[in-house]
Amino acid sequence: MRILLHVCCGPCALGPQEALNKEGNQLTGYWYNPNIHPYSEYQRRLMTAGFLFGNLQLSLLVEQADFSDFLSGLVEAQREGGRCLFCWRHRLEKVALAAKTGGFDGFTTTLLASGHQNHQALKELGLEIGGRVGVPFLYQNFRVNGKEAQARSRGLGLYHQNYCGCLYSEWEKKI
Repeated sequence: MRILLHVCCGPCALGPQEALNKEGNQLTGYWYNPNIHPYSEYQRRLMTAGFLFGNLQLSLLVEQADFSDFLSGLVEAQREGGRCLFCWRHRLEKVALAAKTGGFDGFTTTLLASGHQNHQALKELGLEIGGRVGVPFLYQNFRVNGKEAQARSRGLGLYHQNYCGCLYSEWEKKI
């Protein structure tokens, strides 16, 4: 299968990449993360993901982020208590549409490799969006080999961040 893998960061991409390739899939990475702030952090994570995909000899498609549109929606979602749900939906809709446009057989996300993300919510969103867009969402628990993948990513010298990306999560990490 040709799969479009949404990449949130380099370290989280290693485990899913290994699992999907082991299954014989043809993988293309997809970078769309308007949630990552400040811009220097966005650039650093993008460079890390690009470095990893270059080393793996895999393509990484980079979608230009519309920071203004995302931030206005994020502020409203924060007021309503649905910040993370808004963020996941925004990015999964983008990758699903890119998968459809690109003729991919399915899509998934490296967010499923993180122990800090809500798997059930991501699974439900992915399945709903995939059904609506017409491209299957491939749910898989990429946490299974998470510790090993994280150790390998450190061995590769990949940058590891300590917050999901948005200004709110960075602020919460510091309080």
